[in-house]
Amino acid sequence: MNPSQLSTRERILEYAGDMFGKKGFKSTTIRMIAQEAGVNVAAVNYHFRDKEGLYAEVIEDIFSKGFARFPSLDPKSDPAMSAEDRLKLFIRGTIYRILSPEGWGGLNGKGRLIAREMMEPTSAFTQVIETYIRPHKDRLVAILWEIVGKGARQEDILLSVVSILGQCIYYVYATSIIERVAPEYTPVENNIDKIIDHVFRFSLGGLENIKADKEIA
Repeated sequence: MNPSQLSTRERILEYAGDMFGKKGFKSTTIRMIAQEAGVNVAAVNYHFRDKEGLYAEVIEDIFSKGFARFPSLDPKSDPAMSAEDRLKLFIRGTIYRILSPEGWGGLNGKGRLIAREMMEPTSAFTQVIETYIRPHKDRLVAILWEIVGKGARQEDILLSVVSILGQCIYYVYATSIIERVAPEYTPVENNIDKIIDHVFRFSLGGLENIKADKEIA
């Protein structure tokens, strides 16, 4: 949506998310945000009380919209869908949420803000972990248990969760490196589906290995 069509509160959140991501919390002032959003400082304080309150609301807004636009699993998906197909949907939702322009857009302002929070979480991130990230992780754990089957070690499942999510997130952190060493795989919009397919096939191969080890044991 065009920022001019947003309400005052939504416009402040939109510009604040971009500025916090590009400049960081300390270097971004309420006055700078107000100027970019085309509102007065009083409007920012009215809606969010102070900079800390605005920052916390920005984090919540980014995650709530990202997960609503790209859920971990399509709520309309067939309940009889295989665990493997649900894994691919999970990976697709995660990567589109992180990289696509309709999501967090990789290394734009909001993408940088999320990357910074993941590396050095602030107190504003605590509620996000409980509301979005932990349930997201639990859903992936359930899918992996279904693929590997009973008898697998919990450690292998949890490491697989970290591995799968790590592959998805890496494309945000390492975009500049990928551009230099493998430019044809730069995580731009027209490469997203290629990345999804690779992460899925690579992850499934590792899970099949864990499953085989379990059966031998």
